[in-house]
Amino acid sequence: MTARETFPGPGVQSDAIPQTSFRVREALGKEFDAVGRLTFEGFEHNLPGVAPPVRDRLVLITQADARARDGILLVAENEATGELVGTASLLPFGSALARQAEPGEMELRLLAVLPHARRGGIGLMLLEEAARLATTAGMRRLVLDTAVDNEKSQALYRRFGFHRRPEREKPRPAPKVPLAVFTLELSNN
Repeated sequence: MTARETFPGPGVQSDAIPQTSFRVREALGKEFDAVGRLTFEGFEHNLPGVAPPVRDRLVLITQADARARDGILLVAENEATGELVGTASLLPFGSALARQAEPGEMELRLLAVLPHARRGGIGLMLLEEAARLATTAGMRRLVLDTAVDNEKSQALYRRFGFHRRPEREKPRPAPKVPLAVFTLELSNN
């Protein structure tokens, strides 16, 4: 299913500048390598001075085909150019890649938007489609986690209606970053 919205392009300040149209859809098999690169760059691991992810994280980020096999791999596409600018993975309870989902929940992981496409509503579009798909699948809630110090992502999740669930947060051994867990109650309850 496709969610279509029109948002100002990244960094647009004037109503006189044409609108850019994006759509969120399921990734195609031929796009998996590109989605892996997009995820890597969306998390800014390609920037100078940014520490590379540990091996397990690198595999998770770059091997989008595994995420597609285990769940639904979403992409946000610029309809004018075909450029993939965002992605997120929707994983069911029981998936080997899900770390927070409980029965009746789907887990959203690895929401990433390329830096040049940020602040144009792409993250919200990905969240909206993930919530729609989880609702259609009969799930009670959507769950995700993010680094406790990732305030920008947490603000996006709160704006969308997610609530932090500290009672679900578990300690992680150093050097792993502690995670904040958020849930969104879905409308089919």
